[in-house]
Amino acid sequence: MRRLALLALGVALLGTPAAASSHNWWFKTPGGAAYCGVDDGWVCMRPDDGFWVRFTGIYGSTARADVRKGESDRYRDYGGPAPRTLGFGEFFTTSDAQIVSCWSRRTGVTCKLYDGLSFSLGRYRGYRVFWDAPGFPPNVLPLFRTGHGIYCGIDQDTLAPEYPTLDCWNPSDGLVIGIGYPGRSAGHRHSEKAIGFRPHGFRKLAFGEIFEWRCRKVTANYAERCSANTGETVFTCTSSRTRLTCTNRSGHGFWASARSFYTF
Repeated sequence: MRRLALLALGVALLGTPAAASSHNWWFKTPGGAAYCGVDDGWVCMRPDDGFWVRFTGIYGSTARADVRKGESDRYRDYGGPAPRTLGFGEFFTTSDAQIVSCWSRRTGVTCKLYDGLSFSLGRYRGYRVFWDAPGFPPNVLPLFRTGHGIYCGIDQDTLAPEYPTLDCWNPSDGLVIGIGYPGRSAGHRHSEKAIGFRPHGFRKLAFGEIFEWRCRKVTANYAERCSANTGETVFTCTSSRTRLTCTNRSGHGFWASARSFYTF
């Protein structure tokens, strides 16, 4: 599956027009401090000085991934458009297979290949190339956060959205815990990438408040057209002063507090 995704990305790279075109850029960071996209590989560049860092060899059956860097007058002072601005704290991936993943921070942008090869491009100066542990932070549709420091959302890393999964994580210790529909028992793991991951866009679920994720088309086998507004309840979460408790329609679920958890 990874090899197929690499080949697919390679086709996209080979079919990309030359460098300064706005069609190359998949996103920019706030203020246009950096642009990232495809130009003979996955590249991020800094218009302020034209400095760039690029993943090469990320497609083909015998390619070996590497990182190159340099400066280019084509990039210097560039200020064209990009399809989106990746805000501070936001996460981006090139595909469902997450061959390349990037994070925007106030200090700059960091991009990583699926095997851990990574680079960071500073917002105003500097760069770094390093190996990071494999894995990715939770990629969810934001729902809420609690006073216990737990974040929850609907899993976006799925090829079958008709089987929704509620994922929650604790940034203090990297616990990731979740339940699915239909009738799936809760599962959990610990993720290095969830530690310290506190993205924006999650409203606070107050103590005593109940949250329901609803779907307008629900059968015994799948649930579709979902939101927090209308339809049959698929997931229910209740925040108390001691813990967050979430269940699915089958009664399976979990509770999680700031320091412990339990699945049922």
